[in-house]
Amino acid sequence: MKSTLSVLLVVLVSVQGFQIDMFSKHHIPNRNIMEIMMQIESQLASGGPFDTINTMLQGFRTSVTQEQIAHDDLYARQKNECDSETAFRRGQIQDASKILSASTNQLNLCSFQRQKAKAEFGMTEDQLTMNQQHLSLIQEVRKTEQYNFNSMAVIFQDALRVIDESVYLAKKFSVGDASLIELADATGQMMQHSVSLKRTGSYAAVLASLARMSLAEQVSSADVDRLIQLLQTLRNNIEDAYNQFTAENNQAIVLYNNQKERIDKNIVRLEKSKTRLEDQITDLNGCVATQTAISQAASNKKQRNQKLLDDATALCTTFNSEYENASAARRQELVLLSEVERLVEKRQNEVK
Repeated sequence: MKSTLSVLLVVLVSVQGFQIDMFSKHHIPNRNIMEIMMQIESQLASGGPFDTINTMLQGFRTSVTQEQIAHDDLYARQKNECDSETAFRRGQIQDASKILSASTNQLNLCSFQRQKAKAEFGMTEDQLTMNQQHLSLIQEVRKTEQYNFNSMAVIFQDALRVIDESVYLAKKFSVGDASLIELADATGQMMQHSVSLKRTGSYAAVLASLARMSLAEQVSSADVDRLIQLLQTLRNNIEDAYNQFTAENNQAIVLYNNQKERIDKNIVRLEKSKTRLEDQITDLNGCVATQTAISQAASNKKQRNQKLLDDATALCTTFNSEYENASAARRQELVLLSEVERLVEKRQNEVK
């Protein structure tokens, strides 16, 4: 029997190092089964009472059992904490993921709408510039046309005045109240008017009649009547031309006013669109900034909680591993203890 316990002691020596390391690693109180075995060996060798030996063995078993119960309770609390922490962190990650997804979608939408608004704003500015330039152009053209009209109107009015004066002088000449020289003085002005008004053909008959009268030795009343008739005809032609010129200018004014009104409406519409797009771009800039901040915050929250989840998972895995290893070590102790109890019981039976 003594040799049997000695062999068991040798076996225990081989596992004792593992047990001690395991116990210290998993915070198991210092409990040395080798020491118990040596005490039992000493009791057996000295013929000590088996009650003392059995008390020692029972105390050892109780210590292992109570220790396992305490560790089971600790592990249960740790597992609950791990499960709670894991569930909380996963919930935080899920919430952050939802916020990140929603904010990213909104950010993409705002960015697309802002890009579209900026493109529309650029086109609106181009159209506004074109309309403003077009307005400036037609205003300049109308200004030039009106200036030309006013200048030509003065010439027309002066031409009519000269013709009227010539008719008046011709009538006075027919009754001897005016000289041919006075009548001929209008020739030079008429020649200028014919060139300025580009109507030399209309003036040709009058100028020719005045030339003949100025060269004739004697001017008959028929010649004078003929001149008066030609002057009246010329006046009618010049007046008709003046009226047509005035009507064309009035028509140009109406056309200009219509065109200007249309362009003014376009400018007002484009300026309103520009203001609306500026406000829209400002709002979209705010949307982009806000959603970028939300996305960044959600991303940071997700990363932070993922790291905390990873840390908690690693820690809980360590807790689980420690529990399993410590429990396995205690089971090994109980296996060895059962073997010792079997041998002690066998020895006790032999002594009887």
